[in-house]
Amino acid sequence: MPDIKHLAKIHSSPERIYQALTTAEDIRGWWTRDAVLDSRLGGTGEFGFFDHQVVAKVRVDELTPPTRVSWRTISSDEPGWDGTTITFDLRAEDGVTLLLLAHRGFSKADGSYEQTAKGWARDLLSLHRYLETGEGRPH
Repeated sequence: MPDIKHLAKIHSSPERIYQALTTAEDIRGWWTRDAVLDSRLGGTGEFGFFDHQVVAKVRVDELTPPTRVSWRTISSDEPGWDGTTITFDLRAEDGVTLLLLAHRGFSKADGSYEQTAKGWARDLLSLHRYLETGEGRPH
């Protein structure tokens, strides 16, 4: 099964990045303005894109402050996402935080997979900007 992995270096603390990944308010600042999230373990989130034409629903499967957040996709209008996992691992190193995003469980590396990989690259740039300048570029 093909997986998507991206590594980002962000000049922010793991604690602040963890917060940006686990609160709806912060997610609205970098990923999508259409975000609802119950950030407790077992809680659910709903993220809408393109005026709610595409919706991804997730369950919070793991929270290890400030080093790991993991969601399982319950349902999505994006082909190939159902049942996939999205994990953010954080590690402080030499004055920056390394963020490894892994989106796992795709059945094949098709056009939707490629579009998702490009989308995550864009979204991580938005997260980077949001944390370092206060100005993300959410959907």
